[in-house]
Amino acid sequence: MTADNRLLYLRIVMVATGVFLTVLLPFMFDLWPSGFRWAHPSMHPAYERMIIAVYFALGVCLLVAARDPERHAILLDFTILSSILHGAVMTYDSFAQEHEMLHLVGDVPILFALAGVLIWLHPRRWPTVEAVTGSSF
Repeated sequence: MTADNRLLYLRIVMVATGVFLTVLLPFMFDLWPSGFRWAHPSMHPAYERMIIAVYFALGVCLLVAARDPERHAILLDFTILSSILHGAVMTYDSFAQEHEMLHLVGDVPILFALAGVLIWLHPRRWPTVEAVTGSSF
């Protein structure tokens, strides 16, 4: 894959993720409650609003950073790490609270997939000028 294609795909993933987090995520708790809402023993609307607010902020930052992903590699690092950690915690909690197992086909795989795609497309993995030309200008 060329560096130009990798950059294009990374930008597409960043914009798609940003749009999902800012536009769709607030509605996912109602559209697919068993995949996004932690509801036992009762619903937690304050918790949901906090999660939506934090992910909304991340979505806005991803949309802005998509213009120049190389310059914003630390935001990609944060998105990868936070997705892996959030997914791991929810995986554990899904097993610990058996009534929440549907998260394993909802938000958990989305977080792990996002982390995997961002790792694959991360600018740090792009070949350097030295690697391509054999010299260091």
